[in-house]
Amino acid sequence: MKNKNRELAAELAVGALVALIFAGLAVFTIAISGKNLFRKNVFQIETVMPDAMGLRPNDPVIAKGTTVGSVTKVFYDRDGVHVQAQLEAPVEFHEGYEITVVSTSILGGRQLVLKEGDENSPVVEDVRHLVGRRPSDLMEDATEAVARVREFLETDALTNLYTFSESLKVLGLRLENGEGTLGRLLSSDDEMYTNLNAAVANIKLISDRLEKGEGTLGRLLSSDDEMYTNLNAAVADARDAIADLKSIAARLEAGEGTLGRLLSSDDEMYTNLNAAVANIKLISDRLEKGEGTLGKLLSSDDELYRNVNGTVTDARELLDDMREANTLSTFTSLLLSGF
Repeated sequence: MKNKNRELAAELAVGALVALIFAGLAVFTIAISGKNLFRKNVFQIETVMPDAMGLRPNDPVIAKGTTVGSVTKVFYDRDGVHVQAQLEAPVEFHEGYEITVVSTSILGGRQLVLKEGDENSPVVEDVRHLVGRRPSDLMEDATEAVARVREFLETDALTNLYTFSESLKVLGLRLENGEGTLGRLLSSDDEMYTNLNAAVANIKLISDRLEKGEGTLGRLLSSDDEMYTNLNAAVADARDAIADLKSIAARLEAGEGTLGRLLSSDDEMYTNLNAAVANIKLISDRLEKGEGTLGKLLSSDDELYRNVNGTVTDARELLDDMREANTLSTFTSLLLSGF
């Protein structure tokens, strides 16, 4: 009887141990798979991206630097790679969101990273048709960078780089020897330093004079309002003059006054002026041809000149005769009056 009890106790102990082992395996499996059987609030999302970069189920889903769920399924379709994930927190997506795959280390491991977007943007309601962007693979980028470096070294760039380094070496030697302006600045010669110091001293002297209000520029920069008042008055006068010019221009444009009528589109004055010019031209042509009394006076024919000159000569002789006759009559009357 005691033996049977011992065998029964041993079988019960073995059965309990086996049950504990199975329970531990179940808990371990659930923990490894990332499943949470006791959480009721679970949110499903699905995104399509050009490349999943080796993302696998049970990989973590990260939002704002913390794990919010895990990937449940990854499969290929014609429109891209579909990634389904189960979230334990209600992630709210806004327009401008980003979903991508990021490497956790160079040895492997991937995670799905969610960026919700600007909170002030409209909310994306359909979380089962999210769009992800192509991930950046560190190893792929490094391989591409190495390939570009190799292509660079296979060209003449290495020779150009060597030539450039030699030019830099020559330039460094020239600077060290004090050649050129920059070389003299870097040399131990104090002449340029002395000149520069003197120039700085002169600039300081000028700035001090400006600060004291000396000179025209100093008075402009000073707090004395006299020049400002005069300048303001000059500006006001110039403004008034501009206003007057604008008024004159407006009057000219309106065709007011003689000059305005000359500048206007009215052809009456132009017609009259053109007729006057034509008459003047006609008169000048007649004068040039020697027509009329004034034309004959201006012509090369000296007949009229000789006639006029003769008439003037005759008139002068007549006046002389009259003057002599008048003198003789006066002398005679004086002589007779004595008797």
